[in-house]
Amino acid sequence: MSYTVELICIPLPESDKQAWEKIFQLRKEYYDDKREKAPALLELHKRLTARYPCLCDCSDDEVDNCPWADGPMINNFSHEMGMLAISFSRVGEVVPFIIETALALNIIVADAQSNEIHRGLPLKTPPKKPWYRFW
Repeated sequence: MSYTVELICIPLPESDKQAWEKIFQLRKEYYDDKREKAPALLELHKRLTARYPCLCDCSDDEVDNCPWADGPMINNFSHEMGMLAISFSRVGEVVPFIIETALALNIIVADAQSNEIHRGLPLKTPPKKPWYRFW
């Protein structure tokens, strides 16, 4: 068993209920998706493995400490979606890094275990004061 998160490269509905429905649909399509991997997912893979090498790149002595639960990790990415399996012992350390790194690339992170969808925060500009207000 492992802790899994989905990485979504396409827009999702704003409603979490509708977003999860779309994610379930993407999961069904994911296994048969033969299109090229999304460039954003390839970049995410590069950044994640720069910090935490793929399970396949770990020596026999390092395998038990690897945060990834399967490999080769690159095979877990498709055109619109990716899935990462994380060892439970490393979830607290690795999941925040995955979320931060993915959001920087405009990739949505869906965590079914916590029922959270991490979409990033839209940049908001502060409200403008009317021209007649000086304070």
